[in-house]
Amino acid sequence: MVARSEYDVVIVGSGLVGSTLALWLAKHTEHRVAVVEQSSPLKPNVNSNQRVVALGKIATDLLHDIGIFADLGLAHCYPYERMFVWDESSNGELEFHAKDSDCDQLGFMVDAQQCSVLLHNALQQSAQVECFFNSSVTGLGFDCDLAEVRIDDAHALSTNLLVGADGARSWVRQQAKIFANHHSYSQQGIVAKVVTGAPHQDCAWQHFLSTGPVAILPLSNNESSIVWSADTEVSNELMAMSAADFCRALEAALDGRLGDVSLLSSRRCFPLHSLRAERYYKRNLVLVGDAAHAIHPLAGQGANLGFKDVLALGKLLHAAPPEEIGSPRLLQRFEALRKPDNQQTDLLMSALYSIYRDTQPFSMVMRGLGMNWINRSSALRGLVANQAIGG
Repeated sequence: MVARSEYDVVIVGSGLVGSTLALWLAKHTEHRVAVVEQSSPLKPNVNSNQRVVALGKIATDLLHDIGIFADLGLAHCYPYERMFVWDESSNGELEFHAKDSDCDQLGFMVDAQQCSVLLHNALQQSAQVECFFNSSVTGLGFDCDLAEVRIDDAHALSTNLLVGADGARSWVRQQAKIFANHHSYSQQGIVAKVVTGAPHQDCAWQHFLSTGPVAILPLSNNESSIVWSADTEVSNELMAMSAADFCRALEAALDGRLGDVSLLSSRRCFPLHSLRAERYYKRNLVLVGDAAHAIHPLAGQGANLGFKDVLALGKLLHAAPPEEIGSPRLLQRFEALRKPDNQQTDLLMSALYSIYRDTQPFSMVMRGLGMNWINRSSALRGLVANQAIGG
């Protein structure tokens, strides 16, 4: 016997993007919302989390709006004021500060795990959201103007709008037969938590190496999160190193600018790629976050793009009459609002990746000159800072 339920919006995926969308709709609309997640709700973990996301104003304002931001605390949400970038293959350096845009900080380094814990708690406490954790989606169909999601072949959820927020390997996108263009960078990203001998100065440091960039993201108590993007062969060698040898390699990669480095967590590694869905909607199904777009992490904008999707879709659903929820016209407007920004950011990340991989002498000289030219101009530094803050 299959149990049946009806909702205005069903969201598959309870990551940062899917959970935030559900809570925003619960606060600003009267829509009946369901969230389907194959894993258990996250619980507080005493182990150090390696994954940190750099969030700009739009993202942090969203988290504040749904009552999550204030509960993160300094230990899980650390403001950074400055960014310093330098290039291994030239004398190029670029430094910009929040004060270049008359702001207190460029953004916040947010512990993704703790943020998800708070989001999951809020979801389960919301009277307007029904959660289906530990639930596998086993079927997807369409009947007239409704989409139907089958859970474990025992429960059917009918909805006016189905949202795929289930990541880059989106089951929803695959079942809807929406093509996505994948591009592998033949690199892996290594993440870990460290502490440095020298103070990080509330600054995000990034060194562009010939094999990929290494970034040090500031956290509380002079701890930092690293994201070391490296060619696959190099990253495999780094992962195979002992903790002591890895720390020495990291110190050298940072030119010793932050002194001795000690690991505070294990290392994790993941492949780097970009993804672009050819379209963001089909019938009354829509894709958000990494299900629609994924980019290289070298500028830390992936999560910010997902939060922008949340705000755009949320506002459209808030303003729409009941009969318009899930309509192709509404979803076409969402795609028109978000696809250009997402694709332009992806193109920019790919261009930066290519620029810093170019080892031609002329290219390296011009790269250094360009970085230093921007660094000497307060107006250009302000533009760069505004981009970071606005994200």
